[in-house]
Amino acid sequence: MKIICTQENLNQGLNLVSHIANKNSNLPILNNVLIKAEKEGITLITTDLEIGVKVFVRSKVEEEGSFTVDAKLLNSFINLLPKENITLFLAEDGSLEVKSKNQETAIRGMEAEDFPLIPEISKEHEIEVSSLDLKKSLSQVIFAASLDNTRVEINAVNFNFKGEQLTLAATDSYRLAEKKIKITNQEKESNLIIPLKTLQELMRILSDNADRKLKIYFNENQIMFSLDGVDLVSRVIDGNYPDYKQIIPEKFNTNIKCEADKLLPAIKAVSLFCKQGINDIRMSFDNATNEVVITTASSHAGKSMAKVPAEVNGENNDIVFNYRYMIDGLNNIDQKEIFIKINNNTSPGVMGPIGHEDYIYLVMPIRQ
Repeated sequence: MKIICTQENLNQGLNLVSHIANKNSNLPILNNVLIKAEKEGITLITTDLEIGVKVFVRSKVEEEGSFTVDAKLLNSFINLLPKENITLFLAEDGSLEVKSKNQETAIRGMEAEDFPLIPEISKEHEIEVSSLDLKKSLSQVIFAASLDNTRVEINAVNFNFKGEQLTLAATDSYRLAEKKIKITNQEKESNLIIPLKTLQELMRILSDNADRKLKIYFNENQIMFSLDGVDLVSRVIDGNYPDYKQIIPEKFNTNIKCEADKLLPAIKAVSLFCKQGINDIRMSFDNATNEVVITTASSHAGKSMAKVPAEVNGENNDIVFNYRYMIDGLNNIDQKEIFIKINNNTSPGVMGPIGHEDYIYLVMPIRQ
């Protein structure tokens, strides 16, 4: 194996694949990146047996072959080299030689034959979505997913493909975020539960601000996201996602309209005085004064109250929320004007951007 490529191209590829190569003492080869040199260029591959990442790197291949070395070590080393051409080749002693203008390094590795295979997914039917749309939409729901690894169905995001619409939903049982985005080429309805860890890797791949066509392929057990020579393959969680639609109220007793940039700092200020560990703030809605009154108190810190102008329609009402959940929701609504809808202090409240029906955020109240 002998390869010549630029430091920039190799560094970019290694940055994308090296993150999931964790320190695995039971199967040390999972710490490695597979470097596969073929006539078209090289493919870098890493896997933790649940997620696999493949990145194609443009390069000149003088001799085909494959080898594996420690992914994080190679990534750190290449990152420190000057931006010039780098030559990689297998030495007679079985190490990977990395040679630049003024440096020559030998990295010990393992044979490629021992590297686990990443499942191939048929590309007979593909779904297309804007990479920027998916990136933004994932950021609006992913924060609501459960961080509890033992609850695999909700330590995930639900992907519902139907017609020209993809609906993303995430919940941790205390709040729920749902976002709808436009897709193309989907023929039948499909429901997939994608692990949170997978989507965190996808967000890294989508970290730039270029808008490109991202392609999605899937079967019953795996899903693949493909973007400009980068393939992310993941298992799909076997199970049923909670039927969250049944907890979203169809009608509300109180409807509020207000400005997010006025409500958010008021909640942050009042929250400094809430009871630690409970994070409770009371929100009262008054249709006579057309304002939201936010209050909290604790024996340790004191008490605080803030008023925010609002348009309040329906009944006067009040409800106690976890202020962290409210801040998360407000931070992920990208419109100035928002709505909040509630029924009483024991049923969930719903919020979202006014004039945009593609996003809702539901929060369960704290019962007093």
